[in-house]
Amino acid sequence: MDGVLFNKIQRLKEEGKYLIDNKVDFLSTLKTSLATKKIVERSVYLCAEIILDIADLLIIKKGYPKASSYSDSIYKLGDYHIISEEFASKFVYIAGLRNFLAHDYQKDTIPELEKFLNSGIKDIEYFIAVIKNYL
Repeated sequence: MDGVLFNKIQRLKEEGKYLIDNKVDFLSTLKTSLATKKIVERSVYLCAEIILDIADLLIIKKGYPKASSYSDSIYKLGDYHIISEEFASKFVYIAGLRNFLAHDYQKDTIPELEKFLNSGIKDIEYFIAVIKNYL
C-alpha cells in the first residue's frame, strides 16, 4: 500500500505545482474564460479527490475503522493524530469542495475556485508535508 500512497502523494504534488505555476494566469482569466474555469475546476477537483483517497488509505494503513463520509475521513485524520485536530477542523472544507464541484453543476464555482487558488494550495502543501511521515 505504501506504493499506492506514495503515488497518490506524488500526483497531489504535481497537481498542486500546476496550480501554483499557473495561479496568476488562472486568477486573471477565471471570470472571463470558460476554458480557464473548466481547467481550474478539474484541477481543484482532482486535488480534493486525491486528498480524500489519501485520507482513506492512511486510515486503513493505521488499522482504524473506515470513515463513513468524506468529511469524516478528514476529521478521523485529526482524531487519530495523523494531522492535528485543529488542521482537520480547518481542512474539512476540502470534502465539501469536492462535493460542490462534483454535484452542484448549476451554481457559480468561480468564488470557490478563487478562494482555493488564494489559500487552499497552502493547505495542500501543509497536508503533504505532514503526511509524508506515513510513507
